[in-house]
Order: sequence, then C-alpha cells, then structure tokens
Amino acid sequence: MDQLFSTLFNQPFGTDTGLQVALSAVSTLLTAIALMVLAHRNDLGWWFQILAVFAGPLVLALTFGYEGLFYAVPALGIAAYGLWRYSAFDLRGKFTRLVPPAGFSIGQLAWGVALVALLTAAQWGPFLFTSAIIDAPMTWLQFGALAVTTASFVGIAQGVRWAWLASAAGTAAYLGWLLTFAPGFGSLLVLVLQFLAALYGFVLAGASRRGPEVDDAQQGAAYPPSPYAG
Repeated sequence: MDQLFSTLFNQPFGTDTGLQVALSAVSTLLTAIALMVLAHRNDLGWWFQILAVFAGPLVLALTFGYEGLFYAVPALGIAAYGLWRYSAFDLRGKFTRLVPPAGFSIGQLAWGVALVALLTAAQWGPFLFTSAIIDAPMTWLQFGALAVTTASFVGIAQGVRWAWLASAAGTAAYLGWLLTFAPGFGSLLVLVLQFLAALYGFVLAGASRRGPEVDDAQQGAAYPPSPYAG
C-alpha cells in the first residue's frame, strides 16, 4: 500500500502532505469526469463538480486551515450556479439538457477576467495583504491556472463554447506548474484526463453548434416540397 501510494503521488503514505496531494488528485479526477459528462449537456456533470469541490478544496480547508474556505466556498457556488442554470433549459431524456449555444462577447471576456482575478485573490486568502505575494511567481501561476479552470464553469453553464478552451488552457498551465516539481504518476494522469475532457467538450460544443444547419439541409433533401402545397 505504501509503495503504491508513493508511486501514484510521490509522497509517503500517512503524512499530511500525502493526504493533501491525494485529495487534490481525487478532486481533479472528479472534475475531469464532470467535464466529460457536461460535454453531453448532462445535469449529472454538475453533481460531479460539486463532489470535486467537496473532495478537494472544502475538505482541505476544513482539515488544514480555514483560510482555504475563501476559495472553496466560491468554487462550490460556481458549481451550484451551473446546476441552477441548467435547470432553466429544456430536458431531452432524463438528465440531458438542450443548451443553446451562446455567442462570445467582449462583455463575457471582461466578466471572466474579473472572476479569475477574484478567484486568484481568494486562494491567497489573508496572505494577499502580506509581503508573501511579492516574490512568488510560481504560486501566482498555480493560483491563476486553477482560477481559470474554475471560472470556465460559469461559461460552460451558459453554453459558451470558448469556455471549454479556457478550461483546457487553465489545466495546461496548472500541469506546467506541477512539472516544475517531481509529481507522481497519479497526479499527472488525472490532469491529462482533465485537459483531454475539456478539449472533448470544446469539440462537441462546436459539433452541436453546426448540428441544426446540417439537419435542416438533410431534411430539405429528404423531403421535397409537397405537390399539394400552395
């Protein structure tokens, strides 16, 4: 067991650091599953993301320092917002929603940048107002990348296709930060899965945007005008 844990997370079993790394990996895996499910516009994806916040940021905050709640609570709120937003769309089947594609705008970009800035600051917590932030570029990269990934769920909830690409970019940046250390195989694997799930959602969002045009053309070819019309 100790050897398996060390192989997956490059941390000794039974230590606080090992627990933190393991919980972060579980949270990332749940987020990857959430993205895969949300790529098909399925309500269950938001429940997976809520579980991801509980398994990672929330449990870590309650276990190792309540300052982590500055980020965990907004992250949980974003997942809950996505679940609420999807409830406004029509159902197709038991859990799948008919999410209309939303166009990209400068206003959305501005709101996204503001949300990323707030989530980044939230991860610093009370340390935001100390000298610790001055000479910590890698920590800024870590917090900023995670903030982009978390904020992208707001765009996904609204049907913005480019939010999927933002999620992929945030995951790639976080992976780049992690590679500056000596990460375990498990931590790398779940991040790669999350990155691929975000790209998968981006591709499917593009396909759904083109879908109605293809269907209309096929329908026109299959059903010529009725001779009894007009």
